[in-house]
Amino acid sequence: MKKEKHDMIFIHETKCLIKKVREIHNKWLNKYEFLEVKADKTIGGIFTLWNPQRIGIVDVEASRNYLSVVIQPLGEREIYLVTNVYCP
Repeated sequence: MKKEKHDMIFIHETKCLIKKVREIHNKWLNKYEFLEVKADKTIGGIFTLWNPQRIGIVDVEASRNYLSVVIQPLGEREIYLVTNVYCP
């Protein structure tokens, strides 16, 4: 993923502690900003990342099973709702 130029990345069912998610972010995905819903031991976990040079965040709503983000691509007027879902 480091070589690719993704604007957003959605990962679900991370099954790891936030400490581990942050280690992965710092090592491999540090050009992205992120939001997470923590895993419950080894169940669930949601990780949504975006490139802040291309995407602005307008609003966020989250629960154990989803992370919804209202985004606005920089330089554009349109806004979009994107949702990262985890369903056990």
